[in-house]
Amino acid sequence: MDNKLINPLDKIALSLSGGGYRAASFHLGTMAYLNRLIYKDRPLLANLRLISTVSGGTITGVLYVLMMKQRLSFKEFYQLLLRNLGTLDLVKTGIQQLNPDAEWRNTEKTKNLINAFAEQYKDYFTGEAVMADLEPLPNQLEQVIFNSTEFSNAINFRFKTIKWPDTYAGNFYHRVLASQLHEVRLADVIAASSCFPGGFEPMLWPDDFLHRNSPMLRSLKKENIAAKKAPLGVMDGGIYDNQGIDSILTYKKDPYFDLVIISDVASPDMQAYKPFIPGPKKGYKAYTVKDLKTMAGRYNHQADIGLGIMLLVFSIAPLFWEYGNNIFTGITLALTAVTLCLIYLKTWALSKFESGKTRVYAKLLGLIPKFYQEKLAALDIDQLSLHRLEPLITDRLNSLVTLLMEVFLKVVRRLNYNVLYQDEQYAYKRIDNRIKELTEEDFLKRHADKDYAEEVGPEMKAVAEAAAKCGTSLWFTDTQVLDETLKKLVASGEFTMCFNMKIYLEKIINDPKSGYRQMDLENQGMVDQVYQQCVDDLERFKIDPYFLYDLGC
Repeated sequence: MDNKLINPLDKIALSLSGGGYRAASFHLGTMAYLNRLIYKDRPLLANLRLISTVSGGTITGVLYVLMMKQRLSFKEFYQLLLRNLGTLDLVKTGIQQLNPDAEWRNTEKTKNLINAFAEQYKDYFTGEAVMADLEPLPNQLEQVIFNSTEFSNAINFRFKTIKWPDTYAGNFYHRVLASQLHEVRLADVIAASSCFPGGFEPMLWPDDFLHRNSPMLRSLKKENIAAKKAPLGVMDGGIYDNQGIDSILTYKKDPYFDLVIISDVASPDMQAYKPFIPGPKKGYKAYTVKDLKTMAGRYNHQADIGLGIMLLVFSIAPLFWEYGNNIFTGITLALTAVTLCLIYLKTWALSKFESGKTRVYAKLLGLIPKFYQEKLAALDIDQLSLHRLEPLITDRLNSLVTLLMEVFLKVVRRLNYNVLYQDEQYAYKRIDNRIKELTEEDFLKRHADKDYAEEVGPEMKAVAEAAAKCGTSLWFTDTQVLDETLKKLVASGEFTMCFNMKIYLEKIINDPKSGYRQMDLENQGMVDQVYQQCVDDLERFKIDPYFLYDLGC
């Protein structure tokens, strides 16, 4: 690397990680602070050349680019996103659209939860805007990439502006031509990028992206039908890369950017696995599967006897008054009819249950290879007590959920971070702005040479700790509203970005290998000015962590 060419703040790439409203809020704070810093007489945020977003980060990223393209101010963007995040419960409004009597306005879309969310994004964030409305990109932006994951090849599926030498979006296996991409609504892009497994079903490409003004997408759907090609399942970008780092590193072959900033609300840590510990083997837990089957059979038999006695009593009771035309005859005949209905319903329900149980059992058995079926035959499940079955089932479910929601995502996160942090070409070109950065536990791990109380102080610590504990969701609970969680998340993004920019510039200025000393005096002076802004602002944040939040920009 030619150190004389370094200019650390000219060409910046920004990635906004996934994480629901927590991510959207924290990233808003990150961008607000970059907008506050002045470099070469304008906000440093204007030096963004590429934005890569995932899931919750796509909410912030899409709205920012759209509003800048519409020549609105950063303050207007900030206030609109802040207002929507604070008041819009996407889950509640989305589910309401699924009610039978609710109007499903876009009949092109499958009526499901993720498409209901897409309609909410359209109503409250992007309107009818499509990808074509972002071109040409505002300010100095060269490309924006909104990441999702496709369920055919298990790789990234990118909604991005197409600029030569790129000729398509999507990916190599499923190419989205410019004419098709331009018709894609930005609301659908947000929905596809934030369509996390478990909470939503996949969006279907191109079927769920059709609308009134999408002839090219409609033509693509017809071509797929004619070719008997199934629609492509598209889901959350975080499945493949929850930080959006890969899209930045593959933008150009050589390190193109002077600085890569990763705004990240995902934690690298995870709780240690804890096996389920069953309670004492007493009460209902002492029953075996065979015992339960016997009891079920006994209760069923007793129910049959009880219903038979009821039918007999109600049917012969009128004989005692010779079926006289009175109220008692009417009541007993009605009870006889009800009893007959109960007998029929019980018989029908048990029949359906048994046939359903047989089908499910056969289907599950079909998923198990013959080899394992033979081995499992040696296990006499009927003799196992609930005390023994409970940990067998619970531990498997817990480990599966942990694998999907913790291990897998963190392994992918680590791999992408390692690419960035093991490449020495990025040694002076990277900042990771993490939500847990200024919590005491995380700070002491990463900055053992610094005094936490002096660098952070009690006011910032309280806000940082509260923000780091916020979970991933697409709404704020009543408790979180009262606790001003949104305010804490935005402020945390602001002062954490301030702290990390200060640390980064200290490294640039003090490390003789950074190339800072080979820069001309004018550029050195501009870097020094940004550094001094960070130093001064950090002192203000220590006194009032919300001072920038209240300024609104």
